[in-house]
Amino acid sequence: MSIAVLGEALIDFIQDEQGGYHPHLGGSPYNVAVGLARQGIEVAYLSPLASDAFGDRFAESFEAEGVSTPITRRSSWPTSLALVSIDPHGMPAYKLYREGIADKDSTFEEVRCNLPAGLSLFHTGSLAITPSQLPKIRDIFEYLRASDVLISVDINIRLGASIDTQAYIEGVISLVESCDIIKVSDEDLAALSLHTDPRIAAQTLHEMCGDALMVLTEGRGGVQLFSPTGRVRLPAYPIAQVADTIGAGDTFHAAFLASLHQSGLLKGALTEVSASQLERSLDYACAAAAINVSRVGCAPPTHAEVIQFIESTNRNSAR
Repeated sequence: MSIAVLGEALIDFIQDEQGGYHPHLGGSPYNVAVGLARQGIEVAYLSPLASDAFGDRFAESFEAEGVSTPITRRSSWPTSLALVSIDPHGMPAYKLYREGIADKDSTFEEVRCNLPAGLSLFHTGSLAITPSQLPKIRDIFEYLRASDVLISVDINIRLGASIDTQAYIEGVISLVESCDIIKVSDEDLAALSLHTDPRIAAQTLHEMCGDALMVLTEGRGGVQLFSPTGRVRLPAYPIAQVADTIGAGDTFHAAFLASLHQSGLLKGALTEVSASQLERSLDYACAAAAINVSRVGCAPPTHAEVIQFIESTNRNSAR
C-alpha cells in the first residue's frame, strides 16, 4: 500500500535578519511527501519537476529521501518561487510567484496514468487547489472515489495565490464533501470567512465535510479532530525554544497520515475508526510537529525520532 502526493514543489527564499534571502526546498505537498518518506511510508510525488537547476535539486532530494517520481519528464516551465519573511514570533509570511510554473504543468490523464499500484490514499491541497487547477483536481477526485482510494486535503489557504479571492475560497469549500481526511488551521478558518466565531466556523466546516475526518490545528493551542465516532482535542507538546514554524502543519499532517497508515486504519472505513485510535495518531502527529518547530525550516523527523520524543516527555502516562 502506498500514498501519492500532488501539488507544489517550490523554492522558499527565506529572509534572514540582515534582509537577505536564501533558497530552501519547500512547498506543502513537497514537505508532506518528504515527511511521509521519513516515516517509512512508500510515497510517490505526481507533479512534474522543472528542467531548471531548482528542478534538479528537487529531483536529487526526492531520490535521497526515497520518494518516487513516476512522471519522469521535465517541464519546460520554471520552478515556482516564494519570498518568505519571518516575524518576531517565528510566523512566516509568503509572496508567491505561481504563473506558468512546472508543478501546474500536468493533465488529469497524465496523473491518472501515473498513479502507483496499491494506492491507499491520495493527498493534495495548498496551491494545487487554486481556481486554475480545480477542473483537474475534480476529475482526479471523481476517478479516485470510483476506485475506492481515500482522499486527503490540506486546505492551507494562501490568499495571495489567486487574484479572484472569492472564487478561490468557493472552490476550496466545494471540494470538502469529496474528501475523507481534511486538515485545516485556525488561520485557514479565518480566511474561509465561514463565521467570525472560530468555534462556529469549525463546526460549520465540519458539517460540510459529512463523514470525513476533519483535523483543526491551532498552533500553540493544540489540535482538534472531528469525526463520526467523536471529537478529540489534544494540547501541543511544549517546546523550550521555537526556531520557526515553517512546515509545522505539513510535518503534522504527514505524521498523522503515516500513523493511520502504519496502524492499518487506511484499509477500512474511516467512519468506523474509534476516537481512541484517532487520538493516538493525533498525539503522534503533535510530537512530530513539536520536533519540527525546534529546528530551522521544515525538517520532518523520522519514526524513531518521534517515538523517542514521546517517550522522553511521559505525556501519555500523565493523562
